[in-house]
Amino acid sequence: MGHLRSHPYLAQGLRVCDIGTGSGILAAAALHLGAVHVMATDLDAEALALARHSLARVAPSARFELRRGSLWDALLPNTCFDLVLANLPNFPAEAIVTEGRRAAWSVGGADGRRAIDPFLAGLPQRLGAGGVAIFTQNRCVGLEKTLEQLHSDGLFAEVRGSALVPIGPEKIAALSSACIEPAGIVEVAGFVFLGVDLIVARRIAHPDDPAGKVWRDHAAQTGAFG
Repeated sequence: MGHLRSHPYLAQGLRVCDIGTGSGILAAAALHLGAVHVMATDLDAEALALARHSLARVAPSARFELRRGSLWDALLPNTCFDLVLANLPNFPAEAIVTEGRRAAWSVGGADGRRAIDPFLAGLPQRLGAGGVAIFTQNRCVGLEKTLEQLHSDGLFAEVRGSALVPIGPEKIAALSSACIEPAGIVEVAGFVFLGVDLIVARRIAHPDDPAGKVWRDHAAQTGAFG
């Protein structure tokens, strides 16, 4: 949310989609920053009810919709957005046993990519020309794999921020051995931290788009397009 608040033009007057909205905090931030229309989705009916309350409180006269379903399945075909937001469960575990939360809370399967991969697969078809996607991903589930997928789909993508988030014994005990990048789990002075990256991806609007040169230079340097 910090990146969005630092760059309010990414939402102002635009169509926004928040995939896996949860409490609705990202969708609410987009409305607060002047999005003209916000679509929020989630598989959990309780989460959608909470999100509806949050959005109505933040901007009672704003236009927003909530749809129940898994990732892109909740949306009508061919619906495109100027901004896509997501904070999907992608901790590499099958279940986390912790008091007060469901066992599926924050888990993304053994490799952590159960939600990330289908999100990435559908993203190019949901971004309009010049559209931007902002989402978080745990580094331990394969940062390079994600960036390569985005680049291969013609999107310019980069990490725009990183943080170390402390993880408790419940998550440590549940951590899968299939974790792609163990370096994404950091131990400091007996405390364990999870590396979390903020990824920003953009569909280039046209060849003269200022971001186009950056995108092409990046592709040339990294060989992302072979």
